[in-house]
Amino acid sequence: IVDAEGRIIAILLGTPDDPNWPNIIKEAVKAMARARRKAREQGAWSPHRHRRRRYMPLTTGVSFGGGQKRPGNLANSRFYRCLIRSLLRNKAIQRIAGFQSAGLALYAPKLYRYMRRTLRELFKRQPELVHNFKNSIFTATTFNCGPDAVTVTHVDQLNLSHGLCAITSGGRYDHTKGGAIHLKQIRLVIQFPAGASILIPSGCLDHGNTAIQEGEERYSMTQYAAGGLF
Repeated sequence: IVDAEGRIIAILLGTPDDPNWPNIIKEAVKAMARARRKAREQGAWSPHRHRRRRYMPLTTGVSFGGGQKRPGNLANSRFYRCLIRSLLRNKAIQRIAGFQSAGLALYAPKLYRYMRRTLRELFKRQPELVHNFKNSIFTATTFNCGPDAVTVTHVDQLNLSHGLCAITSGGRYDHTKGGAIHLKQIRLVIQFPAGASILIPSGCLDHGNTAIQEGEERYSMTQYAAGGLF
C-alpha cells in the first residue's frame, strides 16, 4: 500500500510459499491456547474486556519508555516468564518470527539496515539485553493468546514512529465476516485471514480489527520495536 508519491505505507505480506504453513500456524495457535489455559488454571488470568477486547496478551523483549532510564528487558512474573519461554522455544513460532523479519528486510531494506546497525551497537553496550529470536530483527513480541484477539482502533505511540510492526493472524474464524484490519487514516478495511501477515507503521497509524463471529477464535503474534531504542 503506497501513498500518492509511491512511498510504502503498509505491506500485505500474505503467506510464504510453503504448503506446510497452515500447519505451522495451527501449531503456534495451539501453543498460545495452551499458555492461556495454564494461566487461567493458575488464576493468573481470567476473561475480561478492556480497550483491546477479551484475550490474554503476553509481551516480552527489550524496550525503552514509560519511565525507564535506560533500555531494559521487559519485566514479567516468574509464572509468565515460564509461559513466554515455552512460546519463544516453539519451532512454529520461531518460523513465524523469521518470516515477519524477512518480510521487513525484503520490502523495507533501508529501515532494516538502520535497525540492525542501531541495535547491534545497543546490544554491544548492554550485554544484559536479551533478544527474543535469533532469526528476527524486532526487539519485542506480543502473543495475543486468544480467544478473542480483536483490538479496538488504537495507535501504539511508544513504537518507532517511522518503523513497521509485523502482525500474523491465526485461529478459527471466517475472515470474510470478521477479523479484518482497519487502517483509520487511509480509510481501508482489509480482510485478514488466519495465517496471513501484514507490516504497518503502528506507531503513527491508527489500526484495529473488526469483531469476529460468536463462537469463533482469533489469535495473533506481533513483533515491533520501541522508538526510544533509536
